[in-house]
Amino acid sequence: MSVVAAKKYADKLEFAADSIRVDGYLTENSRVTGDEQGKLFEVNDMIIGSVGYVMELSFMQIFARNHKPSAATVEAVLDFMVEFYSWAKKKDDAFGRKNSYLIGIEREIFRVSNSYLVEKINEFSAIGAGQHFALTAMYLEKSPQEAVEIANELCVYCSGPVNVIIKNLASANI
Repeated sequence: MSVVAAKKYADKLEFAADSIRVDGYLTENSRVTGDEQGKLFEVNDMIIGSVGYVMELSFMQIFARNHKPSAATVEAVLDFMVEFYSWAKKKDDAFGRKNSYLIGIEREIFRVSNSYLVEKINEFSAIGAGQHFALTAMYLEKSPQEAVEIANELCVYCSGPVNVIIKNLASANI
């Protein structure tokens, strides 16, 4: 359930995510606390968007406060994910690798899926139940925010409001 979209521009990285949370048959799409942004957040000079299980996302938010890839490369992001999964398993032995991620570091975007498949994104990407709608929208020159808005309209597993994080590359070091 959900959708996260990201696009790399010459001068910025833009990430957007829907806000739906599902618990059984209950849908919750309002923020739980103040500035908490759910499945899309900035931490430790990274932008991280995730779809899947809240437990894994919560663990990633904690882990990423003090850890990040050593470089903006596929190999370094893979090392980061292996370290994260090992760390999470020590915290909770029932922990399982279920989520997909879009991670922005420095001037790059990486997609992590199937636990250990790390791909560098050259232009744009999306993950989650609404990914096909979002990918089509971005292919047609829509921004990630517009792509997520379209996915929210067309996919029953996506819902607003849309959260957006934009990092200007000329003045930011992410």
